[in-house]
Amino acid sequence: MSELNYHDLLASFGIGGAHPGGFAMTREVLQEAGLTASTHLLDVGCGTGQSAAYIAKRYGCAVTGLDRHPLMLEKAERRMRREGLAVRLVQGDAHALPFADQTFDVVLSESVTIFTDLNTTLQEYARVLKPNGVLLDLSMTAERPLSAQELGELRAVYGTKIVPTEAEWCGRLQKVGFAKVDVLKKGTVASAVPGPQATPGELPEFDPSPDIDPELFAIWERHQALTERFSRRLGYRVYCATRRQP
Repeated sequence: MSELNYHDLLASFGIGGAHPGGFAMTREVLQEAGLTASTHLLDVGCGTGQSAAYIAKRYGCAVTGLDRHPLMLEKAERRMRREGLAVRLVQGDAHALPFADQTFDVVLSESVTIFTDLNTTLQEYARVLKPNGVLLDLSMTAERPLSAQELGELRAVYGTKIVPTEAEWCGRLQKVGFAKVDVLKKGTVASAVPGPQATPGELPEFDPSPDIDPELFAIWERHQALTERFSRRLGYRVYCATRRQP
């Protein structure tokens, strides 16, 4: 079995905005978040820093970007230097965020949580948020409960153990300390696939490394095949969850 995985693919190709709706969706969601220059925001799984850089420039927030993949952070650091931005970048894992309790006003997670142990990661989001802090989480969501065979197919490519339905996501968020959970955006994978009239913001951004391992192209093909097969069985939701007061 190859040691390379889907996350290595994203890092090697330097893919930003790979989630449903792309970077255009990110901008729409952020408009509803009430960000100001006094907001301290954590971008979990910041990747190449596309969202973190935009937030720092557009809203003047204090932004911290975290990613576990060193190649992603290398590309994010290059972006911040190029754009002259003072975004703090940290290598770390969503399962054990290297920050004190109640540090952030907003936690942003775009297509990250689903690849982790859900309960552990959601607890960490809640822990580092201030009371009444907000989690914005764009996550893969099952349109109906998936069978063991379907979950096995997804796990073989993405490493995901479970894909909750919308109700299950909301229940998990409430269980770990979020008092209110709203769904800001939703749709199926099919509805989010960019069409021929897609704007640049709806298309993924690429910052490819030289000499990409051929195995990553095979992973890409498997990913594309799953996207087509599960286009109506899988969807996405943007969950907006408010941290409960102690």
